[in-house]
Amino acid sequence: MEWYESKVIVGGKSEGEVLFSEIPLSFWGGVNVSDGYIMDVRHDLHGQCIKDKVLCIPYDKGSCSGSGIMLEMIRRKTAPLAILCVEAEPVLSLGSVMGYRIYQRGVVIHTVTDEIYQKLKDAKSIEFDDKGRIRAVRYENNS
Repeated sequence: MEWYESKVIVGGKSEGEVLFSEIPLSFWGGVNVSDGYIMDVRHDLHGQCIKDKVLCIPYDKGSCSGSGIMLEMIRRKTAPLAILCVEAEPVLSLGSVMGYRIYQRGVVIHTVTDEIYQKLKDAKSIEFDDKGRIRAVRYENNS
């Protein structure tokens, strides 16, 4: 599988099953901190669990509380393994950085161009390396 260049916002290696959306997501009020389920009824991933998944969203709908939500999800172990987006909000990224600092674990966050993001639409699993690259390990129609 082809490697794509990405910008590392929060580093680390990760690989996991993908939840892909073209709709931004707010962690404040959009995700249940207790179990990692998306509770925003207007979101196309409503009812899906982001825990231990690679969450692909174009960007998060920022709120200054997003970092606190992310940090609490890291503490409770309900956070995604990684987030891939076109544009990363600094507030959400801060929650992951603080998770590494406080709990020695966090969420890998990378950004890619919209063109690369669209190429990963049918990815079933995505791998993040520690050199600023990502790749789809498996595709929906091609395991």
